[in-house]
Amino acid sequence: MAIPQDKIEQVRLASDVVDVVSGYVTLKKRGKNYFGLCPFHHEKSASFSVNPDLQIFHCFGCGAGGNVFTFIMRIEGLTFPESVRMLAKAAGIVLPDEEEDPGQLQEKEALYYANGLANEFFMANLLREAEAEPARRYLASRGLTPEAFARFHIGYSLNKWDGLLQHARAKSLNPDLLVKAGLAIRKEDGKIYDRFRGRITFAIHSLSKQVVAFGARRIVQDDSPKYINSPETGIYQKRYILYGLHLAREAVRQADRVVIVEGYTDLISLHMAGIEQVVATSGTAMTEEHARLLRRYTAHASILYDGDSAGAAASLRGAEILLANGFDVRIAMLPGGQDPDEFVRQSGADAVRRHLQEGMALIDFKMKSLEQKGLLRTPSQKAESTRELLASIARVADTIQKSFLLRDLAEKLNVEEAVLWAEVHKLERRLRQQPRSEEKKSQPVKGDRYLESKRGAAELGLLEMALTQPELLPRILSLITADEFIHVDVRAVFEGLELDALEGVPFEIKRYLAMIRDPGVAGVISRALEQLHKPPHPARYTFDCLNTIRIAKLDERIEALRARMKGGEKPGEELLAEYRAVVEERKRLEQIEFAFE
Repeated sequence: MAIPQDKIEQVRLASDVVDVVSGYVTLKKRGKNYFGLCPFHHEKSASFSVNPDLQIFHCFGCGAGGNVFTFIMRIEGLTFPESVRMLAKAAGIVLPDEEEDPGQLQEKEALYYANGLANEFFMANLLREAEAEPARRYLASRGLTPEAFARFHIGYSLNKWDGLLQHARAKSLNPDLLVKAGLAIRKEDGKIYDRFRGRITFAIHSLSKQVVAFGARRIVQDDSPKYINSPETGIYQKRYILYGLHLAREAVRQADRVVIVEGYTDLISLHMAGIEQVVATSGTAMTEEHARLLRRYTAHASILYDGDSAGAAASLRGAEILLANGFDVRIAMLPGGQDPDEFVRQSGADAVRRHLQEGMALIDFKMKSLEQKGLLRTPSQKAESTRELLASIARVADTIQKSFLLRDLAEKLNVEEAVLWAEVHKLERRLRQQPRSEEKKSQPVKGDRYLESKRGAAELGLLEMALTQPELLPRILSLITADEFIHVDVRAVFEGLELDALEGVPFEIKRYLAMIRDPGVAGVISRALEQLHKPPHPARYTFDCLNTIRIAKLDERIEALRARMKGGEKPGEELLAEYRAVVEERKRLEQIEFAFE
């Protein structure tokens, strides 16, 4: 359900940008603004500015800027609705979708509480209980200290059928809630018992750092699974959660690369060694949702794994999903059958970094694997293996990257490049015919690329003038209407400006800034408001922007008329007259003199 504008406005008014940014950046007041080190790029001197009067931020170094919502979108890697919900929760504001089903909201809060209670209980057991001594010894043998226990919320579940149940009852928690949270199991006879018993526990967190589930490792050799995990619940869906991302996301953003490993201890050991841009799939296959989640922070991924592990094939399938979602994927295989945990403890962080730097591109890695398996010997083997490699290349979104990959592959296989292109085009057609997910369908058609076009830049320029030169606004509104804009943010702001003008509402720039959701648009406007960009002749610049939009609209009409004539429609006098009139009007606009004031 879309969040109503009045609720967004309520959240904006309750979320002071200085207070919100101060939760992430150390700010110092200098004049009317606050300054600090930019969280979006590396810098030594503070160039990140927060303006409390306009309720905006702007970095003079990297150009990032916007309002309180776009700041949260950038820093947390969230969508606009997610940023509104996050700020609403911090401000204690209940949004409409929550109002409609308070019972569901209360149940989610109860599940968070139950998992948090269990986490505290497990962590206390590991530190204090004599029964947990074997667990402490095992973790010490993996180089994990009490510091790591606290940082990664590692615990121990007592080897009792009702250890957590008793603790929950003492805290007046209904055992049924433990069942709903996946922490307990109900038998057919109605009796309830703890899911995790006599195991080391690893808390799994959401991006908002709340405990939503657990992974649990056995410490005795028996017939039980080595690891068991929480089932899916109302707050935990495996396809959306990557272990450790809540801790790693800023390091991923700074490094512009994510390192993906399999297990909990792999991630923890790498983090403790100073390699923090790491997430773990932890027994769950990489999903489309995981890839889209990571794509918020980087377009580069390295998969670090033990080539002899049972999860190696799954890791490669995950690499294919990442490739299809626009990632540059590298494979870094560790020597001697060691997993990342063992390797970093024995060889050190620098050795891990070297292996990551030497990681092979996915296509090269797959080709090497096929050669090692002897699958490139006979013509039929070569043909089948080539199709397997092309299936991966067909998913590469970047046409230039795809071209280089095919050229390299043609040289290595001694095959005509044109033959490979023909096969790739077949595969691409099949991929296009596959049903797309609802999330992909809902992506906006116009974005950064549109803003780089002539018409997009003109729309953005007109918005900049409307907000920074309000004395020109009445004339602008008399010459163009909101529905003539294509970019969704520009149109939304002009709709607000039109409505306020009709109702006689005073111009309030903070209200219009809150309507901007696109970080690119927000950065341009914040730059203009901080007087980093100011056209020498605002009226002339405004006129040029308006004229560019008019010409672009005429170009669309010309193309449509040409399509009608080419499409078999007989070009009668009426159609030809309309075409000539539009072409003449376009010529007139190209030659028109400045006439705005």
